[in-house]
Amino acid sequence: TERIYFQVFLPKGNKEKSKPMFFCSKWSVGKVVDFAASIASLKNDNNKSTSQKLRLCHAASGEALPFEHTLETWLSDKDYPLYNGGNIILEYLDNEVLFLEDTESYFS
Repeated sequence: TERIYFQVFLPKGNKEKSKPMFFCSKWSVGKVVDFAASIASLKNDNNKSTSQKLRLCHAASGEALPFEHTLETWLSDKDYPLYNGGNIILEYLDNEVLFLEDTESYFS
């Protein structure tokens, strides 16, 4: 009952465009990023301060979801909820970047 399914769109330039994955709704966004990175064999340097961070981004708003939030929080968000079976984007962002500019480009 805690499983949440997403079509995860992978970083631009990746060989695969997207992958279906499921996560536990009680997990933090940080744990989801780590888990998705290992499934998709992505380089994940989120524990280093200098490199770009692998971020989970909302497919509609482009917002990079805070690492400490749980998926549950976002499933019940009033303005931009995530949906079971919906899309999310995994992308490398600089530390100060909080939004993905062009989310549509991932789906075309």
